[in-house]
Amino acid sequence: MLQDFIFGLKLLFKQRAFTAAALLTLALCIGANTAIFTVLENVVLRGLPFPDAERLVTMYNSYPGVGVNRGANGVPDYLDRRKMTNVFSEVALIGGMDYEVGMEGSPQRIQGEYVTPSFFQVLGVRPLAGRTFTEEEAVLGKEKVAVLTEGLWKDLFARDPNVAGKDIRLSGTPYRIVGVMPATFGIPGDDDVRVYTPLAFTQQQTSDQARHSNSWGMIARLKPGVTLAQAQERIDDLNRRNLDLFPQYRQLLINARFGTRVAGLKDELVRDIRPTLYLLQIAVAVVLLIGCVNLANLMLVRSNVRMKEFAIRHSLGAGRWRLSRQLLTESVALALMGGALGIAVAYGGVRLLSYLGAKDLPRGATIGIDAGALAFTAAIALITGMVFGGVPLVHVLRRDLNAVFRGSERTGTAARGAVWVRSGLVVCQFAFAFVLLIGAGLLTMSFARLTRVDPGFQPENVVTAQVSLPRVRYGDDARARNFLADLLARLSAIPGVRHAGATTFLPFGGNYNASVISIVGHALAPGENPPVPGWNIATPGYLQAMHIPLIQGRDISDSDGPRSEERRVGKECRSRW
Repeated sequence: MLQDFIFGLKLLFKQRAFTAAALLTLALCIGANTAIFTVLENVVLRGLPFPDAERLVTMYNSYPGVGVNRGANGVPDYLDRRKMTNVFSEVALIGGMDYEVGMEGSPQRIQGEYVTPSFFQVLGVRPLAGRTFTEEEAVLGKEKVAVLTEGLWKDLFARDPNVAGKDIRLSGTPYRIVGVMPATFGIPGDDDVRVYTPLAFTQQQTSDQARHSNSWGMIARLKPGVTLAQAQERIDDLNRRNLDLFPQYRQLLINARFGTRVAGLKDELVRDIRPTLYLLQIAVAVVLLIGCVNLANLMLVRSNVRMKEFAIRHSLGAGRWRLSRQLLTESVALALMGGALGIAVAYGGVRLLSYLGAKDLPRGATIGIDAGALAFTAAIALITGMVFGGVPLVHVLRRDLNAVFRGSERTGTAARGAVWVRSGLVVCQFAFAFVLLIGAGLLTMSFARLTRVDPGFQPENVVTAQVSLPRVRYGDDARARNFLADLLARLSAIPGVRHAGATTFLPFGGNYNASVISIVGHALAPGENPPVPGWNIATPGYLQAMHIPLIQGRDISDSDGPRSEERRVGKECRSRW
């Protein structure tokens, strides 16, 4: 085998043009497959980094009758579901919160999460130092404790082993540090979270009036032996019983087709991106097939040129298996060299994909060429070598090598067979290429149509910025309004600025508020669903800056405020959800 390998390398080195073309084709095809597989493996295929991660689930309320297919959860939901100990071993509630932290005068804004103490038990990860929260600390007045991530522990406390018990000021309020979580801890997609604080409920939040005030995420751990279907059945039964307990909301919820979805945590995290990644993997696999067919054609032509050599070796005693082994060894050696170059291409491809947004996917920050990607590259290189090396192998095995050696073979028949094989390979190559081109064309047309959709505003010449005010200085609404008014006045005075405004959520930013609106004195007809408008808070000038046209009425003015007539009338409407 070693002799065949060395002899094959010598031949490849002599035929530099063929070798260069083959290596370039293999490097691009294998590299593209490895790059996409690296993203797919890290984001979709790899399990979550928690013990028994397959038993982790998430839950959310939905109201498809009013267009809310994916909502969140309320505190009463958490309290109810935590009592279902025959289904869940533990349930946790999660919410997001930003904090200012750092030296006086130069605060740094960090992302945090406030969680129930059960959060750490659900995920089953022990702290790197100290401890996690106790149930007694999830009470108003006792909730000023914090668990740091390893990154924040390193940045602010230089990995001080005695950090537990020290204070950290979050948004100007001192919190006592009780523990540090390891760097691998956290739900994928929330990679920027740097500190955890306890979620302490108010009396209003735990009351039945807060049902369907959905503001929190929820995760749970199934008990051993409990399936998703069984958990879903129990949650559905709980919702039906709650409808009977609160008849004032019964018809409204029935019309909205209220329900709760129980889904695997990992499946839910990759729900939106998984089809796209599989589609990309199929596309690059088709590219690899095209490359294999092209190389098989080149190898077939090369084997015809070498047919006299094979005949001489056969006449000297080399059996057909010996010749077959030589051909396969050359093909596999060529494929492995192409795979080695493909790793470099894949490395650059992963960097490019990260730049294009792959780093924002769940666990996207950890995407990189690892042992799994290298094993995948080696596997497809071997398979590719066997595939494109098998075509000339079959052709050689079917030839009468003794007749070739004697020069008595009917060359017309042999040439006709080779032509038919090459023609078939060309047809396959064109077929695969057309499949790929048609798919790419459809995607391009879909994208072009999306770009022609009117978003309702004009983004040209619009500049945006995000402003986060430290709550320690701007906790009062009046101070925040004064700061914003002064900022907008200064921006409007800049030469070239026509309009300046502010809003809570920009279009297509991924965040929004939505509420079911019920109007006093208006009874819903049987089967009628209440409206669910999305709403933002905006300042005067925002609509003009975004070139959002008014259909009816007037724009927001500086005189609109808490004491205005419109505000007083608006208070007569009640909103929920």
